Amino acid sequence: MMSRISPFRSIKQRMMIYFTVLSLLSACLTTGFSHYFYSKAVNEEFVMITSEATGRLNHHMEFYFQQMKNSTRTLLNTRLVQNWLVGPSSTTLDDITGLEKEMNNYVSFNFREINNMYLISNDRRVYTLNNTNVPTDETIMERWHKSAGKVVLTPTHRLGENGPLVMDMVIPVYSNHTTKMIGKLVIQFSLSELDAAFDKSRLGQSGTFFLISDEDIVVNHPNKEWVGKPRYETLLSGLELNKGVGTYTQKWQDETYLVSQFPSGYTGWSIVCTVPYDEMSKGLHSAVFSTMLTLAILAACITFLIPYLVKQFVGPIKHMKARMELVSMGNLEVRAQDVSSIYEYKVLTHSFNNMVAQLDGLMREVSDYKVKEMQLQLRQSQATVRALQNQINPHLLYNTLDIIKSIAYLEEVPLIEKIAHNLADVYRYASKWSDQEVTLKDELDCLVKYLEIVHIRYPKKFESDVKVNAKFLACPMIKLSIQPIVENSVKYAVEAKGGNAAIIVSAYDERQDLIIEIADNGPGIPVDTLSELKKNFDNERTNGAAFKDESIGLANVHARLSLRFGNRYGVTAESFPGRGSVVSIRIPFTSSAADVNTPVEREGL
Repeated sequence: MMSRISPFRSIKQRMMIYFTVLSLLSACLTTGFSHYFYSKAVNEEFVMITSEATGRLNHHMEFYFQQMKNSTRTLLNTRLVQNWLVGPSSTTLDDITGLEKEMNNYVSFNFREINNMYLISNDRRVYTLNNTNVPTDETIMERWHKSAGKVVLTPTHRLGENGPLVMDMVIPVYSNHTTKMIGKLVIQFSLSELDAAFDKSRLGQSGTFFLISDEDIVVNHPNKEWVGKPRYETLLSGLELNKGVGTYTQKWQDETYLVSQFPSGYTGWSIVCTVPYDEMSKGLHSAVFSTMLTLAILAACITFLIPYLVKQFVGPIKHMKARMELVSMGNLEVRAQDVSSIYEYKVLTHSFNNMVAQLDGLMREVSDYKVKEMQLQLRQSQATVRALQNQINPHLLYNTLDIIKSIAYLEEVPLIEKIAHNLADVYRYASKWSDQEVTLKDELDCLVKYLEIVHIRYPKKFESDVKVNAKFLACPMIKLSIQPIVENSVKYAVEAKGGNAAIIVSAYDERQDLIIEIADNGPGIPVDTLSELKKNFDNERTNGAAFKDESIGLANVHARLSLRFGNRYGVTAESFPGRGSVVSIRIPFTSSAADVNTPVEREGL
């Protein structure tokens, strides 16, 4: 039968497979989480950077245009400008000469980037400061005449076929006497100031900021061949800029780009920023590379270190197995050797040798008894063997938890380290067959470690409060009386509310008894379940049926307390539908010889 057992059922093969699967799973999860959180961080960083840069550009353009507009007040209020706009009859040749001088002085002392200035009267007379830079496009002239009552900025356009790129600011002019609009002043200026502002706001090596008018004309862009043209005539037509304000990713020129689009408060045009996604996500590539490197290191460790480590565990077990086979064949003279320095194996070897020695003594003793007595002794020996084996089983769990804790410490994962540490302490406390009667302090110390694990599971929602006066801590009680009830509250109150719940543990004395209350704010105990519990409590279930359940439940705790302290002691439960439940434990209040002065208080873990 042994020859048919698959080799993959051995501890060595299983540990190899488990570590490999866990390593691959960890690498996949790390890669997935890294990609998600780095992508999210890239988008957030892009939004933050572009928002700040867009804000600066908006402020700079608004300040620049407002300054240009405000600087014309003195010029527009002069007698010469007012007379020329009112009509030709009130303007002399000297006035024309003075008007030209005034406009030249304005350009010299204010904005040297101004290419030309135009005075346009209501009857469409035009006075041009510089006749060499007059636009020939009738569409531009028509925009000047249509604007009325407010300052208008026209998108960038080119003067002639090879002329400079300019923008126009159309400013209405009002009479000093009647406050009626008597004409317009058109300032035609180059893009040098805007180019300087946009060049300072470049993002990374290839990220760019550019300006698109509400008519979808490229107002400003580092590629000057596109400036002044409709966007559909340039490569920018591949960008989808009709999604509105915000930040999004899209394919452009066979590459993924991050695109942001924000309106300019003064002009109503759109400030657009584009940057290749790969340029912003260099940290993501580093994280993926680190993950793959970690996976390779883990694979090397699994290949070379795990067999060695497994041998340290499997060797003593094989030695013990060989001795057990000899014992199973009737050789009670055999003894196990200390082949490992691991403490648990030393204890196991000592226990095995004691067991074999006891078996040898028992066999020699029962040889003189009758067959019936021999069978009885054999059953007791078998029970002893099973008890020893049950004590051996948890050691693998303890060792595994210690390994997990050590790996978490090395990998700097404090939450996993804490969970493994607390879980090992809870299992050690629960699996001890000796000291079935403990103090209330011991029970609460174990409970606090369990609640810390629950807090790690629900870090922001779950709340707990354990407050017990120091005078109650020395009171003896049955081990694992409180924790099963708290576990019940976690299952049916905390988990049912997605962790958004609280558990309160408190105690008070009542005459010669001690009452321990476990309260939660869950949905409460259903009426049918509560009735069944009370029925079981009334029947006491002291016939042993309570101990056949798969887990230690309320009825089990009640039965053990009733058997130990009497029928008036045990568990009671009350439910408040929609508000929670309260489970009370009543035990005799007596103090042991131990002096316990430190109260147990733990809240808001």
